[in-house]
Amino acid sequence: MNWAKRYGFRISAGVLIFFFLRLGHSEILSEFFVFELIDKILLVYTVGVVLFLWEVLDRVFLYFERKKYDYSRSGDLLKVVFILTLLTFPLVVTASGISEFYIKPSLNCPVYEEAIYKEIGQGQIFAWLIIAARIIQLNAVQSRQLEQDKALVQKELLQSQYQNLKNQIKPHFLFNSFSVLQSLIHVNPAQAEEFLSRLSKMYRYILESREESMSTLEKELEILDHYLFLLRVRHEERIEVSIDVDPSKNNFFVPTLSLQMLVENAEKHNRFSKSEPLRIHIFTEGDYLVVQNQVSKKGAEVVSTKVGLENIRSQYDLQSEQSVIVIENDQTFTVKMPILSRFRLT
Repeated sequence: MNWAKRYGFRISAGVLIFFFLRLGHSEILSEFFVFELIDKILLVYTVGVVLFLWEVLDRVFLYFERKKYDYSRSGDLLKVVFILTLLTFPLVVTASGISEFYIKPSLNCPVYEEAIYKEIGQGQIFAWLIIAARIIQLNAVQSRQLEQDKALVQKELLQSQYQNLKNQIKPHFLFNSFSVLQSLIHVNPAQAEEFLSRLSKMYRYILESREESMSTLEKELEILDHYLFLLRVRHEERIEVSIDVDPSKNNFFVPTLSLQMLVENAEKHNRFSKSEPLRIHIFTEGDYLVVQNQVSKKGAEVVSTKVGLENIRSQYDLQSEQSVIVIENDQTFTVKMPILSRFRLT
């Protein structure tokens, strides 16, 4: 709230308080609309008292902020209300006394002894209302900040988990690849050269994208092509991958290395052979990129932690309102990832 709005609101509150007090002192309704010099002076005085009281409360609340008071905790809340009541009550008494015993007599207005008690009571009620409004506002700010802090921590945690997963790909991926490369060097030097070229492009991409949570579908498909080449060299015709992706989605986004993770999971958890190859189909379906593989589980010796899939899900939780869809049955395992035209994080 800028300076003009802040003080405009406070002056308006002071005017409203004056008219409320005036209504309580008017014997008949017609007197409420009659403005004399004393009324104008009391209006300015009331607004001034409200502004002064608000400034004092602002500074006290700054003190509470430095002391890290939490307005959602009953202990802190009661302490704040008690301290502010002790502070505002003498101010209200003083302001009421000045009004009743100095301002009004100096303008030859009648003074009633019981009127000051009424004015003090009403003044303290308004002070409590101002305190309550400020506490509600600050509590809302604290709650919003707490939610933002929680979201930031969760976001950083998920990004860290996703980064760790990508880091885990590197040694496992390299170990298998170098083993294959070693066997190719003497048997098929030309294929070994292409294998090394594809491997270097993949590893360069892994290094360059280590700070990026999302990549274009076109780039992911390009890297997947290199990865599939490496798989074919290792497994020959035991893995068949068909790709049918709408080219208009090429510049949309999916989580970095998500296609490699899903293909690698299918390879890890399923049996396959030359006679019964593992078939993986990658295609677009509306605004989803679908990775589907036939199910032929290896058995209890391979335990699925589903870390890769959970981290892909976490990325979508961070980036958009859309979620990953997983469909599993006896024949197929299907993962549908939203293709995003934009995302929240850069």
